[in-house]
Amino acid sequence: MINLEKIDYVINTTGAGYELVREALLNSDGDVDRAIGYIEAKKFKVSQNKKDERIEAEAEVIEENESKKDIFGGVTDTLDEIIQGIKEIWRKGNASRLIVEKDNETVLSLSLTASTFGAIIAPIASILGLTVAYITDYDFKIIMADGKIIDVREYIKNKSK
Repeated sequence: MINLEKIDYVINTTGAGYELVREALLNSDGDVDRAIGYIEAKKFKVSQNKKDERIEAEAEVIEENESKKDIFGGVTDTLDEIIQGIKEIWRKGNASRLIVEKDNETVLSLSLTASTFGAIIAPIASILGLTVAYITDYDFKIIMADGKIIDVREYIKNKSK
């Protein structure tokens, strides 16, 4: 027999909702201990299913990321070369400005210090900007303190030879 006292006791013990407690007590013929065992087994089964679903979702995300790496691999490798080239030029001498040009017109002119702070503060925006600039054939040039202009693409090509 099921009564309100048994329902309250099982709810307080398990923290389950009324519907689940009622179902458990009906299935256990009013035995409180069996009802509690039923609820705990059901909760374990539900949590195990959620865990399996989460693992499957994580596997899908990993596969998706791997496919994106394959698609953008060439572009990111080239961008890494550009970034490394700029860093090397800066380390070698007194580089003062970074200029981005398209068709011999200056699109962006920044002090190299400001460019560095921008890359540190907003690395994702910097990478996206370099990606767009690279894909659309922009030229990257660095002006040294003595006035010498270094084309970053040419520098990278000469370095790789």
